[in-house]
Amino acid sequence: MQNTETQWMQTLTGASIRIKIPGAETDNRLTIIDFIEPAHSSPPVFTKHDFVEIFCVISGRLCFQFLDESRFELATGESITCPSYKPHSFWNETDEPVQLQLVCSPAGLDQFFVESDALLKNTDLKATDLEAKRRALRNKYGLQHVGSPPSVQRE
Repeated sequence: MQNTETQWMQTLTGASIRIKIPGAETDNRLTIIDFIEPAHSSPPVFTKHDFVEIFCVISGRLCFQFLDESRFELATGESITCPSYKPHSFWNETDEPVQLQLVCSPAGLDQFFVESDALLKNTDLKATDLEAKRRALRNKYGLQHVGSPPSVQRE
């Protein structure tokens, strides 16, 4: 299969992503996504979804937490697998961006990001419409917010 890399896109939380291998190339069995979490990012709410997600830290240190568990950090070269049933959140407390590679199975998160980027580029939307469309997009792809964001430890 031919690698059809896309351009960098923005996520609803402010990260940058690039789809390395779209689900369309794997019969939607998996997708691989380059992900850059910006410096001093805020953790999103705890989320669960219907796919397995593997976070591989390429550079930097990523804060990570499963709902009702202690937070921990992943360093360069480390990875974590998130089962579909386990709500989680992640963020960057450092001064440098964190570079990740995400592997998701089955695919679908790639198309969520494509639609999210298009939504963010739609400058005609009012703030209330944008939030309603964000919620509808999360529902379409089975991303369930199930807990408030974890607290950040700022120095």
